[in-house]
Amino acid sequence: MSKGASATLASIVETSSQVRGTSGRNEKIEKIADRLRALSPEDRRIAVGFLSGAPRQGRLGVGWSMISSLPESPGRRGDALTLRDVDAALEEIAAMSGSGSTRRRREALTELFERATSDEGAFLRSLLLGDLRQGAARGVMLEAIAAATGAEADEVRAAHTRSGDLVGTLDALERPGSAAAGDASRTVRLFRPLSPMLAGSAETVDEALAKLGEALVEAKADGARVQLHRRDGVVRIFSRTGNDVSASVPEIVAATESFDGDDFVLDGEALVWTDGRPRPFQVTMRRFGAAGADRDTRAALPLRVFVFDCLYANGRETLDLPLSERRSLLEDIVPAELRLPSRRVATDDELASATAFAETVRATGFEGVMVKSLTATYGAGRRGSAWLKVKPVHTLDLVVLAAEWGSGRREGWLSNLHLGARDPEGGFVMLGKTFKGLSDALLEWQTEALQAIEIRRTRRTVWVRPELVIEIAFDAVQESPRYPAGLTLRFARVKGYRPDKPVEEADTIDEVREIFRAAGGLGPGVGGPDRPGTATANPGDQGDLFATDGDGDD
Repeated sequence: MSKGASATLASIVETSSQVRGTSGRNEKIEKIADRLRALSPEDRRIAVGFLSGAPRQGRLGVGWSMISSLPESPGRRGDALTLRDVDAALEEIAAMSGSGSTRRRREALTELFERATSDEGAFLRSLLLGDLRQGAARGVMLEAIAAATGAEADEVRAAHTRSGDLVGTLDALERPGSAAAGDASRTVRLFRPLSPMLAGSAETVDEALAKLGEALVEAKADGARVQLHRRDGVVRIFSRTGNDVSASVPEIVAATESFDGDDFVLDGEALVWTDGRPRPFQVTMRRFGAAGADRDTRAALPLRVFVFDCLYANGRETLDLPLSERRSLLEDIVPAELRLPSRRVATDDELASATAFAETVRATGFEGVMVKSLTATYGAGRRGSAWLKVKPVHTLDLVVLAAEWGSGRREGWLSNLHLGARDPEGGFVMLGKTFKGLSDALLEWQTEALQAIEIRRTRRTVWVRPELVIEIAFDAVQESPRYPAGLTLRFARVKGYRPDKPVEEADTIDEVREIFRAAGGLGPGVGGPDRPGTATANPGDQGDLFATDGDGDD
């Protein structure tokens, strides 16, 4: 390839197909690394986004209705599509706004797809819908970047910690001298968000404390993760996905402006707070979806920020300091009422009080507690055992309505389950899908059992007679415009099938609604779902400013 030439899209489609058909993690890494090595630095930045299912332009304002209405590719028209061709087209589409932008996006997409082969068109559809499903998650991509660039794993993790995204990681590694100690690319930079530290799970406070020893037990808010940056009086608020949402959260900007100290980067949680209590996650999402729209919305759904960590202060990054020291810095900056309720636990005598504290904060509307090691550093972008979340687990007995064929490692097995609650008036109401919690043995069993009760199928999905009851654990019931009752289960996972239960004893949609309302969900007349067939929100109203910490499919 000449220095100025760009790689073809077909080469990336081929690599994606190879990765999807490979079950071993190391083989996936090797195939991606081989492709990245063959690319120019410019193409490599584009390819990393494409192969991870996240083009650098982010959301383009196109959805399923627009993508699905595009004509199937008639085959190659003109020269082969290159990575830079596609990147430029996506950049143009992302910049479209205002009157007529929907029509112009459709026209630009049609033009792009008419130049694509059928395989390239299928890849682009999956990419734009966030449905690539090839088993190349962020961890795989980081290891592939390390292999392709020759960097040490620790160096790649450090670069990713500071950059917050894969393209930024490549930039940091390929900039001359970036690996040198003290290089600017390896430090926290104001107004450049970092990836947040993530938590593992524990069943009880006692279990978490037994693992961590001396720890901080802190209320867990079910809100939107935010990162607060301030320098020379200028404030920027970033979502967990790195979007600048300052204009949407004026209350949080004002609070950050009032904090003590000079320059800082803080980690926190934003949530709608009314009547002295936090509201459910979906209510907070509705407020962000409204983009802080008008005074009435802000008055009805006021935001509050709770800050729980300090990543930079007084001209110094603090990621490598133990939590005990970061906490002291935080207390100097943020007033107590905007820090999450917490208590330190250092001795056996304090264990009982920690459990009582957890019960108290749950009673006041928080979803549980976080137990954090006081000696742990801040592992940006990593999920580990230094932070453990403890929260009650709900379960429902639901009915399997259909299942989708798996991909990657689950190729040939029925994997993603369609779940329904019983409608007391007859039939079932779909609440969503899950493939979480399925062992290989259970996948094998259900593939055979579901085909035995099959009623129809498409290329991807097998519909079945509603005869199997399955116990599903979940974190919360939340609103969703995708499903008939306007509700779905957050972080649903399989606990096991219930052959002892007839379908007549499965939980009803009325019980699901009651869980939603008991948690503070809005009721009928104020946007809350009330009956099957109701969809109370427009998908476009929610926005994609904040991501949950759910995993991708298969």
